[in-house]
Amino acid sequence: MPAPDKAAPARRDLVVAALAAAGLVLSAYLAGTRLLGGTPAFCEAGGGCDIVQASRYGTFLGLPTALWGVGYYAAVLWLAARPIDVRRWRRLFVLTAAGLAFSLYLTWLEVAVIRALCGWCLLSALLTVALFAAVWMRRPAVAPRGPALPDRAALVRTAAATGAVVIVGAWLLFDVEIGRPATAFQEGLARHLAAQGAVMYGAYWCPACNEQKGRFGPAAKLLPYVECDPRGAGARPETCARADVRRYPTWIIGGRRIEGVLGLGELADLSGYAGPRR
Repeated sequence: MPAPDKAAPARRDLVVAALAAAGLVLSAYLAGTRLLGGTPAFCEAGGGCDIVQASRYGTFLGLPTALWGVGYYAAVLWLAARPIDVRRWRRLFVLTAAGLAFSLYLTWLEVAVIRALCGWCLLSALLTVALFAAVWMRRPAVAPRGPALPDRAALVRTAAATGAVVIVGAWLLFDVEIGRPATAFQEGLARHLAAQGAVMYGAYWCPACNEQKGRFGPAAKLLPYVECDPRGAGARPETCARADVRRYPTWIIGGRRIEGVLGLGELADLSGYAGPRR
């Protein structure tokens, strides 16, 4: 008969590990398609996945957002694959609470800001919910003389505080670029292109168009841009049809048609820009 002051031996949590492994595979797939410029399966061009991936929320601190998911799920898997004692369970609890908060924030962005839903992203969000629930319900046995687990109220407070810190931090970090002014080159070139009568044709869901705008930073709002998709803000599809636009982005500069993303130096040379290049 075991001594009364001993808890059951710590065990690996295979349920949490399996959920984390599924999330790891999913995030790696999404990150890989983003890095390679592809489109995830079952996602149509211009569909929800394309719009979400191409949005400014498709990257976080300079990396694809899905790549951060790879790190998160890998950390959960590493913890769950080891014997779970009270101390390790606490780390797992805080980590899954943080992952859940970040995932819920991203889902809110899809609904309220991007106004498009990505099925793969929603699946990842469901996995974070399942992970947190599994960790909550599968707390380890505690020895009478060992470290105690907080009560349910304390755990709820911990999860709420963790979620609040993660959401506020994500909000601030996603918007970190907004306060940075455009360089003289970015702003001068954008104004020059508009003054020369150049036009950039594109679509709001087009990843390449967002990449092209991103090269101008905050000065992208000065670009002579024409939205071709009727669903986009201020769309002028008839103008795109008259210009016979077939690929996004398409530039018309000095009567010359150039398709695809162009570097700032290329645009400066094509348009005869003579201003600063820094």
